Amino acid sequence: MTTAAPPAGEGRVLDTLARSEADRRARRRWRTAWVWAARAIVLGLFVGLWQWTVDIGAIDPFFFSQPSAIVGFLVEEVRDGSIWPHVLVTLRETLAGFAIGAGTGVAAGIVRMQFPFVADVSNPFLTILNVLPRVALAPMFIIWFGVGEGSKVALAVSLVFFILMLNTEAGIRSLDRELVLTMRALGATDRQLFWKVLLPGAVPAIFGGLRLGVVYALLAVVVGEMISAHMGLGQRIAFHAASFRAEGVLGTILVLAVIGLGLNLTVVRVEQVLLRWRGDAP
Repeated sequence: MTTAAPPAGEGRVLDTLARSEADRRARRRWRTAWVWAARAIVLGLFVGLWQWTVDIGAIDPFFFSQPSAIVGFLVEEVRDGSIWPHVLVTLRETLAGFAIGAGTGVAAGIVRMQFPFVADVSNPFLTILNVLPRVALAPMFIIWFGVGEGSKVALAVSLVFFILMLNTEAGIRSLDRELVLTMRALGATDRQLFWKVLLPGAVPAIFGGLRLGVVYALLAVVVGEMISAHMGLGQRIAFHAASFRAEGVLGTILVLAVIGLGLNLTVVRVEQVLLRWRGDAP
């Protein structure tokens, strides 16, 4: 039994599409390479200019430190292992606050959209709580929950909760109402409508909130640690600042920047995997 070959015209079309896709991927790889090269050049110029201005005495390293001193500080911290317990504490507090705040925020957003009466009753109270400067209230969180990890987790939850609640509600509101009405006309139950339409449609907005929420969770934890804590990178920043060690402050901030970048990239990667069906995930 033989398989008929596709017509010549169809074969040429397929070859053209394959070449077009290959060219598109090649251009994307080249663009990515150029982007990373440009980033490396910008970073190198910034660090080099910073070090040069210190070497010629244009800026005082006591106030601004210098790249070589910061690198030396980080090498020493990593070599003796003194930084790792603080990294673990900050990560644990951030992830706990992020997970609790994200879970409760998404649940609250869904409940409020499913039950308008609940939303109407809770709107003024949640609005008041949302406009409160939670970072400014960090000392009160420490009084309420103690100087341990609980106060930092609670502070992170208070920020992440509202971000995820509002993003979840925005995602559900942005759904195509015609799609919802069509599913209703086809006899979809409330449970089917929720799992097949509402939740999948709100996922992109939820992930937008997750990307923002993980950064704010880290911010809240560090602020709480700087005010009062036994351990954590925020506590190390406060300690080095009190000791007038600019390289210690900037080196610890650099570690926090790496942690924040890693957390953000993790959320983006999970989003890419879960939203692959859309075809336009970031």
